[in-house]
Amino acid sequence: MHSSPLFPPSPLDAARHAAQACLAALAAPLALPLPLVSPRRALGAIAGSLQTNPGAANAIRVVRAEVAQRHDDAWNVMASASAWPLRYGADKPLLYLCRPASLQALSGVLLDARARGIVCSDAETQASRWPKGVQPALPAWLATQHNCTPFDPATGEEVRAILRSALETLYVEQQAGYYYLAIHDADAVTTPLSAADAAAASLGMYRVSPPDPAPCRVRLCGAGTMLAVVADAARLLKDDWNIVAQVWSCPSYTRLARDAQAAEQWNLRHPRAVPRLAHVQRCLDDSAAPVIAVTGYGQHIAGQIGGYVRGRFIAVGADAMMEVSAPWLAVTALKALADDGALPVPFVEYALRRYALL
Repeated sequence: MHSSPLFPPSPLDAARHAAQACLAALAAPLALPLPLVSPRRALGAIAGSLQTNPGAANAIRVVRAEVAQRHDDAWNVMASASAWPLRYGADKPLLYLCRPASLQALSGVLLDARARGIVCSDAETQASRWPKGVQPALPAWLATQHNCTPFDPATGEEVRAILRSALETLYVEQQAGYYYLAIHDADAVTTPLSAADAAAASLGMYRVSPPDPAPCRVRLCGAGTMLAVVADAARLLKDDWNIVAQVWSCPSYTRLARDAQAAEQWNLRHPRAVPRLAHVQRCLDDSAAPVIAVTGYGQHIAGQIGGYVRGRFIAVGADAMMEVSAPWLAVTALKALADDGALPVPFVEYALRRYALL
């Protein structure tokens, strides 16, 4: 049913049209000069391009809070200091750039934004005694909030894919809630994602390593800055031990776990129907090779998918007793293979000495 031309469109229709304009502007690859660019720089470039794109100009509200001005800051975009105007109208998508380091600070952001929109935190870029720059209670709380979809993107292209998913979900489909993106400032490869990989990234994971003719012996999953560490561990396994490891980027372990829980519940309620497969199962169910899932947060964040993975599963996080480094992850993979009887135990002992980890 179309709105009468005598009356202005409803806020929901206006927000839908604004989101579609933003999606059209985001269809093009990132216009960034460097092959390596951090998610934070990419997000700044995206926000700026949305505000200057002829089709998307004035189609998004950008709020920039708690961030000191720097002349070379990628987040130097036209923005307001508060989302308060949204309390009087929801006619545009909201992109909230902030750095809440505690649950109390995040609660203030969400109160300001009415727990609606795309909240991007760069707390990880600040010096802190906490993993990922935030108190441990914050990511644990986010994982329990079903109106929040939290992400830890590794690259600028993942940021773009997640923003597109957020605009589609929150404003075109008009689903309730908000997206939360933890944004780091470490350079990462920004090669464009295929449409399939971008869609898979927004669902929680996609494969990074190219196909290998040799059989896969272990699967390594990483989120955010840990993806680069995981990729280095895969290279050690290949170069030093001739062990092929698949590498998967997992921007959201929480979304993977929720999707798997939803599939499990649906299958329980529909015993005669064709069972639904969760996204994590579609990605990893073709093998029983060990899976090592790594996060820069507490290991329980990565551990959320453990119950939906075939074969041996190991979650590694910032609260692990060992350092989260490529050599340690390589040794962890060797130990998993040895525990499965696929590798002699002396290999693990030799690796510990070789990498000076004893």
